[in-house]
Amino acid sequence: MANGFYRNYGKRLFDLAIAIPALIVLSPVLALTALAVRQWLGSPVLFRQERPGLNGRPFFISKFRTMTDGRDEQGNLLHDDLRLTGFGKFLRSSSLDELPELWNIIVGHMSLVGPRPLKMSYLTRYSPEQARRHDAVPGLTGWAQVNGRNALSWEKRFELDVWYVDHCSLWLDIKTLWLTVAAVFGRKGISAEGHATMPDFEGTPALATTAACKLSEPARRRVVVIGGGGHGKVVVSTLHAAGLEVDAIYDDDPQAWGRRVLGVPVQGPIAELNTASGVSGVIGIGTGAIRERLAQSLPIHWLTVVHPHAHVHASVVLGPGTVVFAGAVIQPDSTVGQHSIVNTSASIDHDGRLGDFSNLGPGTHLSGTVSIGDRCLIGTGCAVLPGIQIGNDVTVGAGTVVIRDLPTGCTLVGAAPRMIRSGYEDDASRRAA
Repeated sequence: MANGFYRNYGKRLFDLAIAIPALIVLSPVLALTALAVRQWLGSPVLFRQERPGLNGRPFFISKFRTMTDGRDEQGNLLHDDLRLTGFGKFLRSSSLDELPELWNIIVGHMSLVGPRPLKMSYLTRYSPEQARRHDAVPGLTGWAQVNGRNALSWEKRFELDVWYVDHCSLWLDIKTLWLTVAAVFGRKGISAEGHATMPDFEGTPALATTAACKLSEPARRRVVVIGGGGHGKVVVSTLHAAGLEVDAIYDDDPQAWGRRVLGVPVQGPIAELNTASGVSGVIGIGTGAIRERLAQSLPIHWLTVVHPHAHVHASVVLGPGTVVFAGAVIQPDSTVGQHSIVNTSASIDHDGRLGDFSNLGPGTHLSGTVSIGDRCLIGTGCAVLPGIQIGNDVTVGAGTVVIRDLPTGCTLVGAAPRMIRSGYEDDASRRAA
């Protein structure tokens, strides 16, 4: 009971009671460090990157930069070993580069103690047990950091992170902060052996497909799908193909309750999940606006699911709640936002972007460097030419070939496309007239 109160209320007060005075007291150190970074490493002074927070929801972490922008003859960034200078190594070993994260703590994105926030691309590589590290707010320091830091293997770090999630308490946080001071002054575990930093986590394949079965029943996180219609059925199928057991489907239609979809019982209403704990899930509803509302209201750890017969390059970043169906292809350096759908045999070519809560229909093909906004629906069999920019809340009818940029709020239909509704700005202009 005491630990539950601390998790829900006391931890945030503890963070603010330390982070706000620390930011004030350390402001001269922050200012001097910023000047030194500007002098020795150039601008920008801060390194900002999207990282997964509580339940995998993304936020932007801020740190002092520790590397140069050195590039090879082709314009590609040099390896970390070549860009990390002596000054950058000092910033890392002293943890001065982490000080701007005090602001992340004050605004609530982070905590003083918790699992460290890692790359968004790792979300698809965790086993179900490893993904439990996102049940806690990420921390400036953590239990893994005071028990080996980057010298640990990824698997051991995640094991320690999950242990912290299960044992979080005020005394554990105080102990972790005390041990952090010792670790910083001891300058141990700053990098993995043979690496300037920590090598990328490439996943633990053996765990990823079997962890849900190996966990004891009380410890295993429940996996649910929200929505029992046709789209929900394909989501269940994708989860099964990925080796995950689905415990239940939740739907607001009373006539669906008691039925089974691919062997999974349908329950409801969805509002029952408002008080759920220890639940992971995926929204199996095709409408982006509904997915957005549910994602923002339900206290669920959102899974990112990739069918084993899809091809997603290792450099691709997939947001929480996104599902990639069988036969889909996502090429290098593309980004897919949260709770989006890359449907059966759809493809995103290199450097593409698909926003949050958007849906690519089956067989849809986005050419290179295409950018699509939030809550968009790109119908079955569409093709989008290279470099096209599509705004938010856009609907493109099945079989349409998109040959020019589309403004926010428009609808486009027809194999030889014609605009049937203009964007929001045009509508506003007509009303004003």
